[in-house]
Amino acid sequence: MPSKGRYTAGKQVSRYEADSENIDIEYKNLEGQGHSVWCSNCTCPLGDKKPLVIKALTVTVVFGIGLVIGFLLRKTVYSSNEDLPIYEKPNTSSIYSIKQDYDREFSKLIQDDLEDVYNYEDHMKIITRCVHMSGVGSANKLLDYVEQKWKTFPFDAVKVKKYNVTLSYANYTNMNANLVTVQTANGSLIFHSQYNTSSSHPEYLPFSAYSPSGKVTTNNVVYGHYGRPEDLQVLVENNVDIKDALLIIRYGRIHPASKVKNAERYGAAAVILYSDPADYANNQSTVYPESWWLPGWAVQLAHVRYNLLGDPSTPDYSSITGIHHKSEVKSHFPKIPVQPVRYEDARFLLSDMAGPIVKNEWFGGLNLTYRLGPGYTDDRKVVLQVENMIQERLISNILAVVKGHYESDKYVIIGSHIDSWIQGGVDSGTGYTVIQELARTFAYHIGKGWRPRRTIIFALWDASKYGNIGAYEWVQEHERQLVAGAVAYINLDALIQGNYSFAAGASPLLHSMIFNATQTVQLNCTNTAWCTKESTVYSKWVRSFPDPQNDKPRFKSLGDDSDHAPFAYRIGVPVLFPQYTFNETKYPFLSTYPAIGALEDTKDYVENFIDPNYILHITMTKVLADVILRLSDSAILPFDLQSFIDFVENGKNVLSEMMTVLASMGKTLDSTELCTKAIDRFTNAATNFKYKMNNIDITQFSEFDLYILNNKLIQLTRAFISEVGLPGNKHYRNILLAPDPLDLKKEITFPGIYWSVHSNYNSTEMIEHLNEQISLIVLSLNRATDILNDAMVT
Repeated sequence: MPSKGRYTAGKQVSRYEADSENIDIEYKNLEGQGHSVWCSNCTCPLGDKKPLVIKALTVTVVFGIGLVIGFLLRKTVYSSNEDLPIYEKPNTSSIYSIKQDYDREFSKLIQDDLEDVYNYEDHMKIITRCVHMSGVGSANKLLDYVEQKWKTFPFDAVKVKKYNVTLSYANYTNMNANLVTVQTANGSLIFHSQYNTSSSHPEYLPFSAYSPSGKVTTNNVVYGHYGRPEDLQVLVENNVDIKDALLIIRYGRIHPASKVKNAERYGAAAVILYSDPADYANNQSTVYPESWWLPGWAVQLAHVRYNLLGDPSTPDYSSITGIHHKSEVKSHFPKIPVQPVRYEDARFLLSDMAGPIVKNEWFGGLNLTYRLGPGYTDDRKVVLQVENMIQERLISNILAVVKGHYESDKYVIIGSHIDSWIQGGVDSGTGYTVIQELARTFAYHIGKGWRPRRTIIFALWDASKYGNIGAYEWVQEHERQLVAGAVAYINLDALIQGNYSFAAGASPLLHSMIFNATQTVQLNCTNTAWCTKESTVYSKWVRSFPDPQNDKPRFKSLGDDSDHAPFAYRIGVPVLFPQYTFNETKYPFLSTYPAIGALEDTKDYVENFIDPNYILHITMTKVLADVILRLSDSAILPFDLQSFIDFVENGKNVLSEMMTVLASMGKTLDSTELCTKAIDRFTNAATNFKYKMNNIDITQFSEFDLYILNNKLIQLTRAFISEVGLPGNKHYRNILLAPDPLDLKKEITFPGIYWSVHSNYNSTEMIEHLNEQISLIVLSLNRATDILNDAMVT
């Protein structure tokens, strides 16, 4: 059983060794020993019961006296119920009243058990020891380690879920397979790309996962900035032909897969990705290892899948062992080869280019004149060679389950991923470190007698770097149970990626809950003028990222490419995606921490440049502990109906933009008014429901009433899930919010309407799609209204 602070798994504790009278004690099993010890040589007849009766009476009297003495002693120590240990407070409520509710005192007890720096350091050391690439050696060893460790905890179950999935690897049999070279007109080699090899990690090899193999030789090289649609349109406007070109594109602003997809749409032959120092080194002269900025020798890795729907070969169902795999999976992958290079290589590739000079905002930090192309001022040719392998591999998720006492069919899920293509100090080390501490301390209190009202599940996902495959497969496998009972999913991905402030993306229903949780944790104030002993995580958050619409903090977009995606966009489960992050105002071009996807993302990177004493890890873990308790223990689910109402009302802005576009085409849409009225009906129903919920007398509320109320709250977001899916992206089923297919980092309201307007449909097709999407939204709004009003039975 885990103990407070550092623990020794499996150590037995006697009453004399215990540091608390509430500690669990292992007693010997005495069943069946009475006869063998007392009567093994007994020859007295069965009718002679007098000695036994006397003994029985003696034992009873002694036992009774002991109970009385124990009661009197305990009454002396604890003069009232308020003084009793939290696990032993009597439940004085009747059978029909509330049995368990969120307890701030208990939350603080758990938070106080999360301050041992050595634990965090130990977890980080374990996760960053190797490169944990899914489906191969070191990742599998780490999974085995976690399984055995969690089985020493008093969880109700520790499960390993295996899936047979399609993954992508570089060709390790040919270390020079993925290469960019430059030749003169007569074929002489004048340049070849390089990367920082690691004798400690020979499994590290730069590649873009799911890029097809191929070889492209061309002098038609074009600079494509960030590869956004508006960037490629600039090339067209400057008469730079993208067709059959090799596009050199910077990381940043949008997802790498979106860049490649845009290039492919314009007919490009191949893509080279690089990290410009203007974005990932802030044009600084001091880089890693002296600072956290990306050095010129680093290569960032990413996948370039177009559709993130779990295992590519089983997109419509879970890929458990033995399930049929579709033979044609490449429709989800690029059709053109893609390769990342270091920015020292990009400097050579972008030097001496021909064509017009780019506009100012297209300049980077490579200390050269950036030109659009095509080609070079001489006759050189660039050769891109990619050799990647597509293989079926077995991956594993690990889940630890703590069954709820009163609502065991309702689930609060906390997940982090275990895989990385590098050592992954930030990604996946910070999330793994925090979830391990959460598991340890909750297990400790479970062992002491506490049990949550609702079931808590700690999950470690595999194959997250390939497009959140592990999480997606688990959600598909257990979809029906999760639709019915999942309360929320908390996503711990690249959790501590800066030291400026707490920040979060969250579904609207969770907004006020995370506001309240961040107010329970004090900041560690050092050398900050405004920070006082009363300053909280919340106070720093609202100062750092204020919402221009109100006096609360601003929430970030959730985006798609992390393990929350199947929960939010497939089955409609509310999601929280917290992070400690950097100053976005100071570094406006930095989309994430500089070393993401690079071999430099190590334990030392975290400890030297982000969180030297694990203070931010401790702070985040305390916030999350309170979040978990609010979601798992609160009698009435702490859902923010007002934020949800405001979010739905924002859909009217999407309708207004749609009508403006249609008006410019000389078109109108009668169904728009129908949708507006449906929004109004929902708003009225939700407002009334919120008022009634806020005025409930909890002392007069029974567990039966509570279950009905909470079930309505859980089913509210499910009302917006459509089995039809969204146009062109049927794996997105949430018609209220979903990622922008042109930018997986961006989230939009009423995505079906948005996509229909911004896709390349002719006017007739657009009207058809819009009518269908508006109809689905109206039906969903009506469904949500009916859930709140009990319209089926009243």
